[in-house]
Amino acid sequence: MKTAVIILGHGSRSKGADETVKRAVVEVKKIGGYEIVEHAFLQYVRPTPLEALETCVRQQAEKIVIVPFFIQPGVHVSRDIQEIAEEAKKQHSNIDIVVTDCVGAHPLMAKIVTDLIGEAR
Repeated sequence: MKTAVIILGHGSRSKGADETVKRAVVEVKKIGGYEIVEHAFLQYVRPTPLEALETCVRQQAEKIVIVPFFIQPGVHVSRDIQEIAEEAKKQHSNIDIVVTDCVGAHPLMAKIVTDLIGEAR
């Protein structure tokens, strides 16, 4: 099964703010295991989630995994991203489209926080 990953950030008007998400895409590609890895943003910058989904569809993805690159499960994570996925499922019923939990919910977040504290010393 050809799997695509979309790392989905919030987006910002601040120049360069999208680099963190783009860097995550590069690192996921290096780790490997996924044929397609794209980025998208909900606001302010492109590609939009639907544009990224269409890019994955054009590359013949059979499954698309959307990873919300958010720390907290606010409205964007709990509602907006879910609605985008549901709309995409209607348009592409032959493709398995799933949304993971937000990055901030991952158990390694405590390790990341302690690493950052250590770097500040």
